[in-house]
Amino acid sequence: MNSPASPLLSVEDARTLRAAGEWQALADRAAVFSSEELFREPELAYLYAVACRRVGQTARALALGRELEPEARRRGDRRLLGDAINLVGVALWESGRASEAEERFAELLGLAADWGNEESNANACNNLGVLANVRGRRDLALTYYQRALASYQRLGNVRGLAETHHNLGISYRDLGFDADADAHFGRAIQLAEEAGLDDVIALAEAERAGLRIRWRDGRLAGEMARRALERFRQISDPTGAAQAIRIIGLAALAEGNADEADARLNEALEIARAHDDALLHAEVQRDRGILLRDRGDAAGAREALTDAMAHFEQIGAAAEVEALRVMISALP
Repeated sequence: MNSPASPLLSVEDARTLRAAGEWQALADRAAVFSSEELFREPELAYLYAVACRRVGQTARALALGRELEPEARRRGDRRLLGDAINLVGVALWESGRASEAEERFAELLGLAADWGNEESNANACNNLGVLANVRGRRDLALTYYQRALASYQRLGNVRGLAETHHNLGISYRDLGFDADADAHFGRAIQLAEEAGLDDVIALAEAERAGLRIRWRDGRLAGEMARRALERFRQISDPTGAAQAIRIIGLAALAEGNADEADARLNEALEIARAHDDALLHAEVQRDRGILLRDRGDAAGAREALTDAMAHFEQIGAAAEVEALRVMISALP
């Protein structure tokens, strides 16, 4: 069923744009609707909210998700309710409100069990795994991811499988198992290429580039990160682009070009400041702080590292917070 404003954008149009990853076009075309017009067809409102999150309009996505929840409950639409809760949780997480996000994902997990809904179960497990990993609870994260993989496999959900392999790569990287991490990133790319998921390809390419920096191959890392950046720009993903730019900066530093690294990290910071993504902001400021420290700018380093510490604290990354506290205390 289309809304009265369907000549501008129908639900079918929105589904097509979503399937093609045309997030900016979807966000732009839906933005002209009033709230009343959007919610005449809740699926359209949901797809608009997803697009807003994808293009970095996290606050708008969160507001729409919260409006969708009571509408879904009123209609008795479990699928829409599960999707809305998941969206709200992700938006809260990206905004740095990790405890609230965890509550929503846990709620979704409980509802999924009550409903016997495997997709909601998988989505909740995947996102709870992300939170557990950031908080340093690697074993718990891996358990959640394995549960998500099993559900996505039964459902034949290729996007879910690809995203979970990407997340597993991050966990194994954080555990120090770089070869396993690279294998999971590679599997995520393989699955995403088969399904035409450019966003997942770009995410995994950027993470693989980060591993090449750890392996002291700054040249290859830079090439891979630039490829990821191009994909992120094609799909209008500003925070993904900022992550790729951050890695390009680190690759330049690995090649001995501190000026290029400084420029790239400042570029990434500008994007991070314009969008709600606490983890991205924390990582960029940590990297800037280390660079400034090594260049002899103790005051600039202290400011950047303190900012990074505050954002890591927001998302419950205790190990990162402690490491930065030690680093700051060692500054002259």
